[in-house]
Amino acid sequence: MMDALEERARLIGEAAAERVRGQVAAALRETLPGVAVEVVGDDVVLTGRIAPDDPRLRWIGSLLR
Repeated sequence: MMDALEERARLIGEAAAERVRGQVAAALRETLPGVAVEVVGDDVVLTGRIAPDDPRLRWIGSLLR
């Protein structure tokens, strides 16, 4: 019985993590036009150029907390 509960909890956790990755990717796409954003496995990958002093980088950092 515990194995079934543990498996269910694992699946619920994975689904929640996938949903959050999608939400973060969508928010990044909206905020950073011109930067490609995709979910690759457990990672949200940004591809493109952004200036190091761009204030949007702070916003991205706040999502990582």
